[in-house]
Amino acid sequence: MFDSQRPQSARLHCQARESAEVNRRGWIAASNTGSDFVMAMNVMELHSINGWEVSFLREEVGGYFTHGIVCTPGATVLDVGANIGVFSAAVYERLDGDVRIYAFEPLPPLHATLERNARDFFNGRLTALPYGLASREDELDFSYVPAATIFSSSSRDQGNIEAERRRVTASIVEMISQGGLGPVLRRVPHPILTVLVGRKLRVMRRLETHRVKVRPLSSALDEQGIDRIDLLKIDVEGAELEVLRGIEERHWPLVRQAVVEVERWRQNRDAVCATLLTHGFTVSTEQNPVQQAGDIGMVFAIRP
Repeated sequence: MFDSQRPQSARLHCQARESAEVNRRGWIAASNTGSDFVMAMNVMELHSINGWEVSFLREEVGGYFTHGIVCTPGATVLDVGANIGVFSAAVYERLDGDVRIYAFEPLPPLHATLERNARDFFNGRLTALPYGLASREDELDFSYVPAATIFSSSSRDQGNIEAERRRVTASIVEMISQGGLGPVLRRVPHPILTVLVGRKLRVMRRLETHRVKVRPLSSALDEQGIDRIDLLKIDVEGAELEVLRGIEERHWPLVRQAVVEVERWRQNRDAVCATLLTHGFTVSTEQNPVQQAGDIGMVFAIRP
């Protein structure tokens, strides 16, 4: 959820790719001729529900492309937990449109915006799918937060939203203390920041419940005729293992790379890593102080 920094520790070393160069944002520039791939496309002005979320998510994107993760022209990318399509847009821009994207977003207000963005900006290169991913076919209640859609989740409800609000508050306070919102706010004492941020995040209490469809990824791959996955990006606010469990053994060889943002890091990290290691990936992990405060971390997986 928050910007990644240099890793503090890694469980396994992720092999670097030698055929491309990483730019300052963590992206890979490459072409079939061996020269740098130059981004010629302007940044999309995406349709959004809350404009501030677009800026927030844009800042996060570079953190997915570290630890040897590459994205080159002609790639097939799966954006699981797409929201309105900010990650998809960043990939599309940097590959100058030479990419095929399948974006999964089950919440109706978000999917409607994602679909509008696909229609207006992606030139037929993005397929917006109106369901979530899980280990089996089902219908689930998702909590939707209109004022802060990035916190919407199947794992948040009125029973745990206060605990979730405190966790998110701790992460944002740490981000501010690291200078993420400028030097002035960085000097504000932690207790005052905690009160101020906590008040701002009261919007998380205003939830809408939507009944949505979820499916295994394997059924989506069959239906869409997807025969390779150059990058599987997963950001599903706590349902990461459910997504991975929905991949049948016959489909795992199609996945070349995966990046997973893991919530409840201390509880779920080892299980996510074990799943990827079992299926032949080289795995590394990262958790910066901001993520640590929110019990979040990143898992990067590359097939050797």
